[in-house]
Amino acid sequence: MERVFQIISDDGSPIDAHFGIESDEVVFHSRGGTKGRGAINSEYVLGLSVLLARLKRASFAVERVWVDSSRVQGIPISKRTILTSEEGQAPVDQIVKVLSTRMKAVGRSSSESSGGNSTRRIRMTISGGDAQALSLALGGTPVDKKLRSLDQLPAEVLRGVTAEHIWRAVQDLVCGIDSFGFAESTDYDLIVDENLRLPPKAVFGLAATRALGFQILPKHFTVGVSSVCFLLLEDAGFCIVPKGALMADPGLPALHEDRVWTEGQPRLVAHLRKERAQGVSVAKKAEFKKNHGRLYCERCNMDPLETYGAENGEACIEVHHRTVQVAQMAPGHLTSLEDLQCICANCHRVVHRELSGG
Repeated sequence: MERVFQIISDDGSPIDAHFGIESDEVVFHSRGGTKGRGAINSEYVLGLSVLLARLKRASFAVERVWVDSSRVQGIPISKRTILTSEEGQAPVDQIVKVLSTRMKAVGRSSSESSGGNSTRRIRMTISGGDAQALSLALGGTPVDKKLRSLDQLPAEVLRGVTAEHIWRAVQDLVCGIDSFGFAESTDYDLIVDENLRLPPKAVFGLAATRALGFQILPKHFTVGVSSVCFLLLEDAGFCIVPKGALMADPGLPALHEDRVWTEGQPRLVAHLRKERAQGVSVAKKAEFKKNHGRLYCERCNMDPLETYGAENGEACIEVHHRTVQVAQMAPGHLTSLEDLQCICANCHRVVHRELSGG
């Protein structure tokens, strides 16, 4: 685990810049906030210059430097590298200029017009000694300063997590896949069904790892009412409730004809529970639109946008469990998105009537 140090100048005065040591790597933390109150690592350039000078003075070699900020973790290190071992032999002032210039371009598209960020979190591989020797050479003061907020991903990055990612994360957790770095929930539960609740942060962490292509940890996002995490989980069709709170049975039929047909028919009741399970409808529709570009009825091929218009047409497409009849499912059967089909409300009513034997 990285231990954080504050850089101290040669005359003993503190510099507002922080670094960490992990084995043979040094992490130099990014600048954040504005000048004055709330600023973090405001003396970034001065601190980086002092750190590099001390490495040279102690005969440590900088083998490689790369941008290590959270939002570019999905990019290969080779594409984030901003200094090689040969370039690390240059004078300190030249190295600082090279790093400042190159880090601006990492993760940016050619169409972006702004100048980029020259005070980002960077990571250096160092040769010439172990972590203890590095600590002595760099002379920092250990601090308990919380730099976690600098690791948090921007909201626009988190919004890359879709309902399908969230549904698959729920299935992974139900199957026993480990949610690395995430603990049991303490304040809120995500409702899967009447018998199962999951920690919302773990669900979102797994979903974001799948969506963004790198390991998402608790430090990368926050949870709570109105957080991006909770909003996306709820948009995906899941309910989040305070720890231990009760909620209504999500599987009860809402339509009059369903209530009539399910009386005394446990097979149809079970079928409806499966179809109306938390999150399944939103996830299936998201997957279907990703694969086909639009929603349409798989039974009668009706296109809701052509029939009803763009604003509200898709509301008539529902999700039906087709692959395995509920009555034939083994205990603990997990529904996959491939088990489901998108059909219009009219066809869905007909299918339910057929299931009821009416």
